[in-house]
Amino acid sequence: MAPTFKSRRQQKIWERERKEAEAKKKTATSYVNQAPFRYAERNFKSRVPPPDFSQVVDFEKLQDYSDIIVPVQLTDDLRQLSSVFGKCETPCRDAYVLRNVPGLIIIPNAFTPVAQRSLIKQCLSVYPRPPNTSNLDTHYVIPETGIWPLYEAQENGSLKSTDAGYFVPKKVIVDDEVNTSSDDNEKEDEEPKMAPTACSDDFKPIINNPKPDPLPAPGVPLLPPSELVRKMRWITLGYQYHWPTKTYHLNRRFPFPADVSDLTKAVVIAVENIGHDNGDGNAWINQYKGEDFNAEAGVINYYQYRDTLMGHVDRSEMNMDAPLVSLSLGQSCIYLIGGLTRETVPIPLLLRSGDIVVMTGPCRKAFHGVPLIIENTLPEYLSNDNEYDDAPDWKLFGDFMSTSRINLNIRQVYPKKENI
Repeated sequence: MAPTFKSRRQQKIWERERKEAEAKKKTATSYVNQAPFRYAERNFKSRVPPPDFSQVVDFEKLQDYSDIIVPVQLTDDLRQLSSVFGKCETPCRDAYVLRNVPGLIIIPNAFTPVAQRSLIKQCLSVYPRPPNTSNLDTHYVIPETGIWPLYEAQENGSLKSTDAGYFVPKKVIVDDEVNTSSDDNEKEDEEPKMAPTACSDDFKPIINNPKPDPLPAPGVPLLPPSELVRKMRWITLGYQYHWPTKTYHLNRRFPFPADVSDLTKAVVIAVENIGHDNGDGNAWINQYKGEDFNAEAGVINYYQYRDTLMGHVDRSEMNMDAPLVSLSLGQSCIYLIGGLTRETVPIPLLLRSGDIVVMTGPCRKAFHGVPLIIENTLPEYLSNDNEYDDAPDWKLFGDFMSTSRINLNIRQVYPKKENI
């Protein structure tokens, strides 16, 4: 939709800029050092002109993608393996693999609406409680019950802005003034050595150097619970993640949610012996045993409209053989899956609420990302306009999900016999 213009001149300028941007977007050489993965990201992040969705794989339109995707059957019905997927007479065994992306398995619509509502409530009101840490922990003193109860109290009127507990307090920055010698000052002036990122082949998941927590920012504002809860971008489960070094705090392991562990175990069991032979000598089969899998770490990402996750590779685990299980809840998204470098042209997939992506074998080292949350794609069964017997308090959760996507991705950190 074009904006409202005050003059014809403004309209002509806008139309010229739109055409220039569209022409530039269609030409990969328009960008310096333009890798195919970056080019695809720019396409889906573009507002003017709008993204090109013509190559997006939609698992509800299988007839259009028979040359790209191959239907397979899971070894077990997920709903028989775990009650977390919800009660339904229809078995959940349909899955798909991509001909040119060995190791990737997609399980569409794995959760019933009731199961999705239950998981969303846990992700918003239970999992973010301490000791699990989030991006907000750097700047705020998170109460033991988390932020969600404050949000509920604010919305029902029992917590007002004049009440003592209305604002979550900010962390205090402490400046320790230490006398340093001239030698120390010279060392501080030296250029710090940057460790390899997780996208690098030189990356090491274990480092012996100290891992200091990031310092709180001085300009962080005090926010009402309704605004603060939407500032949450991630929380970590199990082994806590040190974001600056992309490694785990192996001495910080908190209890892992039993329901998430249960559903992940079921997924890994169900994808045993799943694979594909595309006829070019690159046949693959997932031989990781479900009985050997242990959910030890997880990240829950909270996306608002216009949030993105740039292309990256997950190499932080000592066990790169175990599958990585990722599930989507809420608004739909575009998920890009590429190859071992950004030079591989990625395949864009449309992921809906309830879909599961499993990265196994060679796919564990593939670049992937989420360049776009697709607005107004929340399923009707998650709407804040409806009432549900299984979730009589759904209104606030539905309000949050009306502009949000939640992604859970779960990993095994240690090899089979080293689990601690």
